[in-house]
Amino acid sequence: MAKRMVAPDKGVKETVVGNRSYTPNRQGIYTVSNSDAKAMKSEGFIEASLMGATINNENLGYTCVECGFGSWFKMCGRCGHDNGNGIKTDGD
Repeated sequence: MAKRMVAPDKGVKETVVGNRSYTPNRQGIYTVSNSDAKAMKSEGFIEASLMGATINNENLGYTCVECGFGSWFKMCGRCGHDNGNGIKTDGD
């Protein structure tokens, strides 16, 4: 199974592991083998976190109670509403 890696700097345009050369896709992610991923980690690359928005998982992040925007922060980035502790209540 292939792993997805990210370079420690956006200036990295290509990397060579052993006899294989890798270039990133448009998002800057390298798709490499598991063994090459280990070598890249030792050189400072990190495994890509493909976790996206908080959509369809109410246990992650905060959902603005005013506009419904999903965020990792209590302060809504869309409307500026402070969502307090982010804990949903049943109307109490």
